[in-house]
Amino acid sequence: MSIRRRTAILLAVVMLAALLLVLLQRGASEKGLKAAFDAEFLTRPDGYMGLSELYGFEFSRDPMQMDPGLMYKAVADGAVDVIDGFATDGRIAAYDLLVLQDDKGFFPPYYAAPLVRAEILKKNPEIESVLNRLAGRISNDEMRDLNYRVDEKGEKAAKLAREFLVQEGLIDENGEPRTRSGQSIRIGGKQFTEQEVLGEIMASLIEYNTDLQVVRKLNLGGTMICFTALKAGDLDLYPEYTGTGLVNILKEEVLKDPQEVFEKVRREFMEQYSLVWLEPLGFNNTYTLTMRKKQARELGIRTISDLAKHLRRK
Repeated sequence: MSIRRRTAILLAVVMLAALLLVLLQRGASEKGLKAAFDAEFLTRPDGYMGLSELYGFEFSRDPMQMDPGLMYKAVADGAVDVIDGFATDGRIAAYDLLVLQDDKGFFPPYYAAPLVRAEILKKNPEIESVLNRLAGRISNDEMRDLNYRVDEKGEKAAKLAREFLVQEGLIDENGEPRTRSGQSIRIGGKQFTEQEVLGEIMASLIEYNTDLQVVRKLNLGGTMICFTALKAGDLDLYPEYTGTGLVNILKEEVLKDPQEVFEKVRREFMEQYSLVWLEPLGFNNTYTLTMRKKQARELGIRTISDLAKHLRRK
């Protein structure tokens, strides 16, 4: 594709995004709070449907579906009032947004961990020991900062991944990836920033510590695309979240204890799918409902129950 054509496509995407925000803002004076959620949140059992049922609320009009990359800007600009977010997203602080307290404990723990085909670990057991060196290394604040630097500062995920690994002493600052003479391993990821960063961290760690040839297949799509590809052998590993594994894939009831959730998904995924959960990376990227701080303060909304009461009054 020529540079001119790529530029034209990019300009068209930017113009469409700008038009969407203008159209949304034109409706900002309509009565009632407006919500925008991404496609997965609208359909997952641990998303909007289950949340609204537990808390007993609904918006005056159906929440619109919106790309995660546009939601934060839309709520910050007042085009919408409520979005689903992620606890480790750096744009929450950057746009001065408020995470509503999940006071009824709807969302399970969402601890990130590498999810790997058992077959690939049998052939290459060094993968487990290498990736388990990441266990507990990434805090919520660190993940939030990495996401922010990609989303708002335009830094490259691959560069940040290497910097993180050097900072943690997991690779040498002046080191080079090892000779790639071994079997190839395919690392996937969902289509949002955090998954790209985690994919790059895992890929680089493997490249610097094994002879495996890493094939990156990042930004593939949603949960079921990655999970289906993993089961089919089109991927060998990708970063997944324990709560997603429990509720969205296994269709189990919500559990609150992080260790209980981890043990449940680790046991069931091995028995049902021959997939192995390695040790969690440390942070909990739970779903959130998010609003502008100023608006939430004016409406007296701090929790999801407060939001439900406000919507029922309308």
